[in-house]
Amino acid sequence: MSRTPRLLIVEPDGTRREATVRSTPFKMGRQAGTDLTLRDGRISRQQAQIVEDTGKFFVEDLDSRHGTFVNGSKIIRHELKPHDSIDFGVPESFRVIFEGEDASLTDLVQRVETAAPTETGSRELYHLGVLLEVARTLHAGLSLEDVLTAVVDAAIGVTHTERGVLLLAERGGELHPTVARDARRFALQPEALQISKGVLRQVSQSRRELVVTDSEDEEKIKAQESVVRLALRTVVAIPLEKLPVLGSADTTAYGKPAELLGVLYLDSHAVGSSFSQLDREVLRSLALEAATVIENARLFAAARTKERLEHEMSIANGIQQQLLPQRFPEADYFSMSGMNIACDMVGGDYFDVIELAGGRHGVVVADVSGKGISAALLAAMLQGVFSATAGMDIPLAMMAQRVNKYLCERCAEDRYATLFYGVLDPSGRLDYLNAGHVPPLVRTSLGQVYRLASDNFPLGMFDFAEYHPDRASLQPGDFLVVCTDGFSEAHNLKEEMWGESGMRDLLASFQGNSVAELQEAIQAAVRSFTGGAAQSDDMTLVIIHYKGQAAAADQKNPAAATARGAGD
Repeated sequence: MSRTPRLLIVEPDGTRREATVRSTPFKMGRQAGTDLTLRDGRISRQQAQIVEDTGKFFVEDLDSRHGTFVNGSKIIRHELKPHDSIDFGVPESFRVIFEGEDASLTDLVQRVETAAPTETGSRELYHLGVLLEVARTLHAGLSLEDVLTAVVDAAIGVTHTERGVLLLAERGGELHPTVARDARRFALQPEALQISKGVLRQVSQSRRELVVTDSEDEEKIKAQESVVRLALRTVVAIPLEKLPVLGSADTTAYGKPAELLGVLYLDSHAVGSSFSQLDREVLRSLALEAATVIENARLFAAARTKERLEHEMSIANGIQQQLLPQRFPEADYFSMSGMNIACDMVGGDYFDVIELAGGRHGVVVADVSGKGISAALLAAMLQGVFSATAGMDIPLAMMAQRVNKYLCERCAEDRYATLFYGVLDPSGRLDYLNAGHVPPLVRTSLGQVYRLASDNFPLGMFDFAEYHPDRASLQPGDFLVVCTDGFSEAHNLKEEMWGESGMRDLLASFQGNSVAELQEAIQAAVRSFTGGAAQSDDMTLVIIHYKGQAAAADQKNPAAATARGAGD
């Protein structure tokens, strides 16, 4: 069949590609090996076919499951006209547009050039056709490889070389063949290619195009040993560069060096003709288009990776928040509140509450060194091992030594955690251990503020460390405030720190009588001080309000409390 109508295939995702009906019957279906394979399980294995009859083209349904439709109407056999739309009875599937026998612009200009090689402007028309054909490919929504293939084919056509290779630069700067084609538009195996490394090295270093033909400059060819060894008579190499970026420092503007994305390389064993200025301009345009497509693909891949990472981080943040206490214990002799704000999606701070025998409660606040994912993983590991160890209700020194040994055996030398753990009983006795953590503050019912100091090493820092607990006694009405250094190191736009003094001043002036009021007052004070400055550390806070045993007894026996109040 001498007539070759063209088909435009629109895939379910909107991607477009072309096919040529080179012989009939031209079969379409999901079965592998058909002339047009449609990979949709709902389409029949043998769906339809295009046949030529008395110089006209018809589409015939092959007794398919859902039928074949032309311009929305179901058909058995239908004469095709240009721009007829064929679909296969299932929604959001393939669509085939019959474009008829109109040749592409490139085909037309090639015919013009062949028929009238001496006609003025025929070569210019051919170059225009090449550029428009590549532009059409760029806008057809094809894959990166398909677009780069079109660029290489066009470059071979412009230079009349035997083969073309597009090499992309990897992270280390090494050039790796990505697309390799010959003049017949057949794919070549990149690993079997022999390319002039001297030419690639020269173009990569100079960032300038290299066009060498036997008739143009014999000395250039002789200067490249690999060109002589490969018996090449024509070599063309053009760098593909990312567009230059203009940067600035204060009032000085400067140009940043353009990044090398790859090299478009073409060669031939035949003697080439001289390259005109138009030839060179077309090649530069092709190189620019290829560089733009490559950079856009890289940006798209980076955006997808960033989006996927943000999604995974969001999930990790949700899991980390679920590891924190979802509710605080209901005890008669104290009330509690806490909060955790990570400066990134995930952080290395955590707090927890552990219920112990005899109505006692353990409270832990920890801060792992570092930030981000690694700190969050270590915080999760620490929370698990510490909760399990503290739940044994063993002496605090022994508990700290076990956890310290565990971390030292499993973490890098620069990974450690500061931690405060306190056990509060109904009498107000607070047994605590501070492992290098920010000293907690106690605000008494009279407005006095004092700190709970300690001299222990952080956990996971030294395997030989010994730990010594301390004891304090809370009085009814006292507030215990435990936080991480994200609060003390909170800074404003002038880089001034809120510090322990900021927390002390706030506690001394506090007039409320509940943990919720105090937590809101601390948050408001920090927001006011920082003034919107971005913070660089996680912020975790736990507040305990000790009410005393008498208050607990009053809650259990309101009548006795009323009688005692009347007696007073």
